[in-house]
Amino acid sequence: MKLGLRFFSREMTASQRWVYGTATLYFIAVAAAMTWPVYALFSRVRPLVLGMPFGLFYLAVLVVVSFVVALALYLWEEWQGVFDEPDESGDAA
Repeated sequence: MKLGLRFFSREMTASQRWVYGTATLYFIAVAAAMTWPVYALFSRVRPLVLGMPFGLFYLAVLVVVSFVVALALYLWEEWQGVFDEPDESGDAA
């Protein structure tokens, strides 16, 4: 079962490499933002935002935005047909 192109393969178009590269850099940045020393800058109890300490709100926003980025990447892959298997039988059904 072929799943599609390999990550950063030469068979990918420049736009596909750009999208995957940007998404990869974003998730690396989020991982760095959730760990020390970056998180230590936002790890405070006050102010309360939506009833949560600021540090918890900061993490919740990162998780929600990461979900939105992953969903956008999934929808983009569906739209591009990145993981569609070619029909080997030649049938249009």
